[in-house]
Amino acid sequence: MLFAYNKNTKKISTFNETDLKSNNILERQDLEKWIENCPEIIGEELLILTTEYDQFDKTNERLDLLAIDKEGNLTVIELKRDDSGKNVELQAIKYAAYCSTMLLDDAAKLYQQDFGKKGNKMTQEEAKKRIMEFVDDEEFKELNDRPRIIIVSREYRPEVTASVLWLRKFGIDISCIKFTPYKMDDDNIHFESNILIPLPEAEAFIIRSEKKEIVEHSTTSSQEEYINFYAELINRLNLIIPDQYKEPGPHNYYSIPTGISGVHFEWLFRKRSRSSFGVELHFEKGNREFNKKAIDKLEILKMQLETALGEKVVYQKDWGRNWSRLYIEANNGEITEELKIWAVQKMKILIGILQPEIDKMK
Repeated sequence: MLFAYNKNTKKISTFNETDLKSNNILERQDLEKWIENCPEIIGEELLILTTEYDQFDKTNERLDLLAIDKEGNLTVIELKRDDSGKNVELQAIKYAAYCSTMLLDDAAKLYQQDFGKKGNKMTQEEAKKRIMEFVDDEEFKELNDRPRIIIVSREYRPEVTASVLWLRKFGIDISCIKFTPYKMDDDNIHFESNILIPLPEAEAFIIRSEKKEIVEHSTTSSQEEYINFYAELINRLNLIIPDQYKEPGPHNYYSIPTGISGVHFEWLFRKRSRSSFGVELHFEKGNREFNKKAIDKLEILKMQLETALGEKVVYQKDWGRNWSRLYIEANNGEITEELKIWAVQKMKILIGILQPEIDKMK
């Protein structure tokens, strides 16, 4: 049951959970379109490459949505309107297997074709550039052969959740999103989107335990260096600003949430040559207007930031297609004790000054 409070009448209203079928809401015409237009409703930023993909070899099956996540992973999204059914996870695994040989150029071609279906023009090279700009990892060059899987449904059968939990133990990145509708009146339905698996409150522990062995045996020396470097930074930062920081991955960046989806602080090695290092605040919502307005509000703090940091602060209002960011930069990307001290001290100041202002945007 959903509860709403009216500040004027000081009364509480209750709204009962409903289903999609009885409200004539369909998988393809409605749910699929919502996620295509606003991927954030399933809990993260995704770049949708195509919908109703059916170009698999020797089969006429089709998946609902194919996307790229912020780390450059191909992501299969399978939708079920009200009931997951008994075999949705097997269906999604088949699609992931079919897509596992896809290259970045193939993904760019799909993105270009889907863009063209909407009456727009874009070359395959432009499509590839947009994908590269969307992915956070500056070392991203090619898709791996382990697509992620996201299943979206209102209800999940026990055999599905049991299978998903078991599959995750073997390093298959598969998630379940529970999509719950509430009927407000004859014209309005509200939706609640929750991550069912992995449980958000246990996500850091679960992912750490699931992937420990994989990371130990598959990371390069450079990736291990990133993991160790950021682990040390968050341990030091935790002594100053205590929080539940996530475990670092084998990436050239580490993000710290602000409480607003798509807005985060970040440590980042720049360029593939790792020639510099940034302490940054990113506005990466799909909404370009929000990102620009948000960074505009923080521009009045530029002098205060530069005085406190002792560094020049760069405001980049047009970054990529839709994003904005502000940052300071160390022109040496070599991992040293001096860089570690600098990174933690500057992040402490950045969070201390900017987080209270970000809280006002919620």
